Amino acid sequence: MLELALSLATTADLPGIAIVTRNAFRDSPHTMSYWMFPQDNQEGIYNWRLRMTTNLFNNNPACTYVKVIDKTTGKVVAFALWEKPHPRETEEEKAKKEAEKNEKDEELPKGTNIPLMQDFDKETQRMRSKYVSSENDYVLRAVATLPEYQGKGCASMLLKSGLEKVDAEGAKVFLEATPQGLPLYTKLGWKAVDEFVFDIEKYVGKPWVQKTTCMMREVPMQTGKATR
Repeated sequence: MLELALSLATTADLPGIAIVTRNAFRDSPHTMSYWMFPQDNQEGIYNWRLRMTTNLFNNNPACTYVKVIDKTTGKVVAFALWEKPHPRETEEEKAKKEAEKNEKDEELPKGTNIPLMQDFDKETQRMRSKYVSSENDYVLRAVATLPEYQGKGCASMLLKSGLEKVDAEGAKVFLEATPQGLPLYTKLGWKAVDEFVFDIEKYVGKPWVQKTTCMMREVPMQTGKATR
């Protein structure tokens, strides 16, 4: 019988999280990662994911990784990345982050569709700037599960655990949903506030339209907390 356990991630879990991030989105055209990254460079994608995960873990105190492991194997099978409320960035901090981002772009796996990645990042940031108060709101930046563990309740575990803390604080939570994730997020109280659509054919020459739904979860009334 499958036994799963949830806890905060540690440095030792980062390689496993990088594997989950790579594999979870590798074969699904309903995710932007499928179109951004080359299918024939899985080692390069893993190495890049590990660098990005490690950098975020070590250098962004607002971000927390929560993991689910298979207790039989000890393997990380799913994770969530939460960004808690924090002071608004100064212009100097924004400039530093942009410079670091440009450096990271040079380290991307060979074959990455950089124009698609850059345009998607810009649209994501535009939506977050429009709907998120960094001082008051949480952002659920990522939820991912290994393909062989999908449909076994990992994502629900991660979301319900995180929402207990968020609701206790009386905070809202913003996220960007793929079509696959939309039903679960809706079930747990998120509501669509906007969307953006990418014509993938413009970037890769294959007919596909990718829709991302922006969602916000208000504070449930039963918590007794006032919505910020």
